[in-house]
Amino acid sequence: MARQRKESPRLSPGQATYVLDRLIADRRISTAEVNRYVSDMQREIADLESRLQSLRQANTAAARLPIARREDGGASPGRRKRISSEQRASRLIQGRYLGLIRQIPASRRGQYQKIAKEKGREAAIKEMASALGK
Repeated sequence: MARQRKESPRLSPGQATYVLDRLIADRRISTAEVNRYVSDMQREIADLESRLQSLRQANTAAARLPIARREDGGASPGRRKRISSEQRASRLIQGRYLGLIRQIPASRRGQYQKIAKEKGREAAIKEMASALGK
């Protein structure tokens, strides 16, 4: 059975000094062990500072790189291509169509989808708007 680790008590700095002095006096811990823990703490701080420095350098180097273009020659992901007025109009109509069809009960959506296929989305929008009283 695994031994459960007990949570260490929260001590004030004064209490921690007292306990440490008592442990040394009772020969339960040596001064060499205390010094080893302190040097481990210094080594860990140095390791963290080194890691931070390498991350800062990597970040600075990445900021200097030119903006990459995609292999297909398109714009980088941060840029948007301009759309034509026809595309914009089509997207507006599609947005209106989707906004209305979501308000229609699922059982009746098929008839409006059929109208959109046969007569166009504009006709379906008019039918849905009249059915919804808009």
